[in-house]
Amino acid sequence: MKKSLVIAWKDFTIRMRDRRGFLMMILMPVILTAILGAALGSVIDGGNELDHITIGYVQSDQSDAAVTFKKQVLQKIDMVKVKNADNLQELKKLLEDKKIDVGLVIPENWGDTKQLPSIYANAEHELKASVVESITVSYADQYSTVQHVASSSMAYIAQSEAMKEGKIDPDSFSVSLAKDLQKAAAAKLSVTEQSAGKHSATSFQYYAAAMLCMFMLFNITIGAKSLLQEKDTETFARMLVTPTAKYSILFGKFLGTYLFAIIQFFIFMAVTALVFDVDWGDNFVLAAILGLSYGAAVSGISVMLASFITDMKTADIAGGFGIQLLAICGGSMLPLYQFPAFLQTISNAVPNKWALEGFISMMEGGGWADLRLPVLLFAAVCVCSLALGLKRLHTR
Repeated sequence: MKKSLVIAWKDFTIRMRDRRGFLMMILMPVILTAILGAALGSVIDGGNELDHITIGYVQSDQSDAAVTFKKQVLQKIDMVKVKNADNLQELKKLLEDKKIDVGLVIPENWGDTKQLPSIYANAEHELKASVVESITVSYADQYSTVQHVASSSMAYIAQSEAMKEGKIDPDSFSVSLAKDLQKAAAAKLSVTEQSAGKHSATSFQYYAAAMLCMFMLFNITIGAKSLLQEKDTETFARMLVTPTAKYSILFGKFLGTYLFAIIQFFIFMAVTALVFDVDWGDNFVLAAILGLSYGAAVSGISVMLASFITDMKTADIAGGFGIQLLAICGGSMLPLYQFPAFLQTISNAVPNKWALEGFISMMEGGGWADLRLPVLLFAAVCVCSLALGLKRLHTR
């Protein structure tokens, strides 16, 4: 173990003396956090935020369905503001002038037909349009159900003695029943925006975590290239001549990569907290546990990668294209909810995706329950990749 620690310290000091590499691993993620956090802030906490929705409303008739929907549904939702428009042309003009977020045109005889209202929105308000569509479809379904229930109830009451004796006016009773059912159903329709945690992560918080996860990935290829360089310079061969077990040498390489990764992790957290006022969560210990486990997984993968590649050119390709691909698939460039469903499924195989979600959970006030799975996953990745890499390198 002592020999492994000596090798680890030697690798660590070499990397720390490489000012260019050190600045790239520390300064570059800070710069990218500043650029992406400011430039793409609307993606995280701007354009798609559901703090309010201004709806342009065109109502072609005064049917009970349309009137109830406007008064009992839309106007009762705090986040919704209704702006009336006389016709479709006026509605489109409001959209062009950006005075409304979503346009809604109620068709004639809405309550008696299966036709759904038409919804208009610009590209930046697609999410809000989806919310309005969901509210509208839900109301239409409930209204249809109410009409069916009212019709069935009237059919039953029509057979009652009170109806036969004329004690109940069928027309007024039918209208009253339908209205009461509509109001009860409409009262259950509400929309609120709420984070999974105590509060939502800001754009700077998101991209601070995203850049940290991405740049820690570079330790995979840097650690692997360190071993390849020692093979090319015969340093590795000379170490094998000494009374040092091969496993001690390889474990030392793992510890050297791991030590640099955790130093990178803590420096980046401190810099972003001081410079950008990034809040990494209420529980620093849990965030540190996640970072340490992620660093261990990355370092283990570096040993495994070194066991499969034999030249520096392949390592450079893996460090360039491979890491960028992992960063994209893991959500380090754009939030994963912006991606198609199949890419979101693929991202489950990317380690930085789990780390990023864990850090975001901490920032939003999450606890150990949110970290249990990623931490255990990283521990398994570290042990398995390290064991596979050691075995394969020992065989070679």
